[in-house]
Amino acid sequence: MKKLVLAGAALAMLCGAAFAQRPSASAAQTIELRQRNYKQMAAALKGIGEQLRSGSPDLARIRPGAALLANRSVQVLAWFPHGTGPEARVRTRARPEIWSDAAGFREAGARFVVAARALNGAASAGDLARIRAAFPAVQRACGACHDDFRIPE
Repeated sequence: MKKLVLAGAALAMLCGAAFAQRPSASAAQTIELRQRNYKQMAAALKGIGEQLRSGSPDLARIRPGAALLANRSVQVLAWFPHGTGPEARVRTRARPEIWSDAAGFREAGARFVVAARALNGAASAGDLARIRAAFPAVQRACGACHDDFRIPE
């Protein structure tokens, strides 16, 4: 079942990648869009974490962040078309392994989709226990991708 979910998530991401590779977007524009989206995702993750560490988490503040993570998770692969790595000569922390190990990158992306959707489902249901249980999986998915596919600062 887990492999089926990962395969479905990967397929959704591939469809998004095919749509997003518009010839009108320059490498610099694509990189800027990618970086802007990741900053928004990081802010959402941080906000959810702050709420979960607070004495009384506010679902009204958790839900938008969880929805943003779930919605953006299926777009991640589309933000990395060929030509938007270091060869673009635009500051990017994207490692060449994103393209040389495309299968590994797709798998990491699929794990993120599954984790983000689980978190969003828990947030939509208003179940704090499930949110607390799902949140670390999102953090792990983000961290694993950063470890393998992002150049450290």
